[in-house]
Amino acid sequence: MSRKTKKVVEFRVYDLPIHFPVLLLDGEEWLISDRMSNRLHFHNCLEIGICHAETGVLAFEEETMSYREGDVSCIPRHVLHTTCSTKGEKSRWSYLFVDLEKLLYDLLPERVAMPSISHCLLGRDRHPRMHFLVSAIMEEMKGCRENYEAIIKSLFHVLYFELLRLEETGLRSSDEQRGSSFALKPALEYIHDHYGQPIAIEMLAEMCHLSETHFRRRFVSIMGTSPLNFINATRVNQACVLLLTTEQSILSVAEEVGFTSISSFNRCFQQIMGVSPKTYRKPSVHEQIEPQRKYVLKYKGWMIPDAQPEHIRDE
Repeated sequence: MSRKTKKVVEFRVYDLPIHFPVLLLDGEEWLISDRMSNRLHFHNCLEIGICHAETGVLAFEEETMSYREGDVSCIPRHVLHTTCSTKGEKSRWSYLFVDLEKLLYDLLPERVAMPSISHCLLGRDRHPRMHFLVSAIMEEMKGCRENYEAIIKSLFHVLYFELLRLEETGLRSSDEQRGSSFALKPALEYIHDHYGQPIAIEMLAEMCHLSETHFRRRFVSIMGTSPLNFINATRVNQACVLLLTTEQSILSVAEEVGFTSISSFNRCFQQIMGVSPKTYRKPSVHEQIEPQRKYVLKYKGWMIPDAQPEHIRDE
């Protein structure tokens, strides 16, 4: 009896700009291979894509969805997936990666909860508004004309409410109904939502129905670092936002993102960002900084098409 091919899980990190957390991947070279990859990956942010040509399937843990030209995909953070074109075809896509919470923080003053987005595939015929909004955002991202950031932010604001409508109609499946075999997802979601509070590794392991030893081993194998290092890196990432968008003291920022002492905050910040929090606040400094990202595997967000795992160059 033949053994099943082992699925490899990759964590792909997109370092979105602090002041405008949106990234566009677009171009004629973004073609999808017709060979199904054994690698499933997930992101640290929401991915929205448009298929421009040909057909294929989006493969998730427990299901596949067939796509065609004009379809819009919506895949939230921490959802395992990969893409494959129909045999003999090379489908072409464009992708947006966005942190809606950070992008729309000042447009949602009442702190309205973000929708619990489940992965979905939306056809242009049935969902023309979604197709229009995503296409318009991509065009603005490519053109970078005057006031393009304000326009994109407004379009995403509308898209946010379209997602709420989809949630209310029950069109999209929920993780609670479908289930997810990705063991780390409950822990990653909890870290994302509660980084400012004390987080016990034992509690994270219980959420994932794993022993603490097995949880630590699984976490390191997928995320490339220990749970504690990842938690601290998540806290530093949010601290960067507060340092640039508020006048809070460094001590106040450290406490808000979950550090128990200013010394541990300064040490972690220096290790990840390469400079101190005080130095990072200077405009001439933070715009030039490349985070050290010591807490993830070598796999970064795919900034150019690559032969592995699913993207190919047109030959």
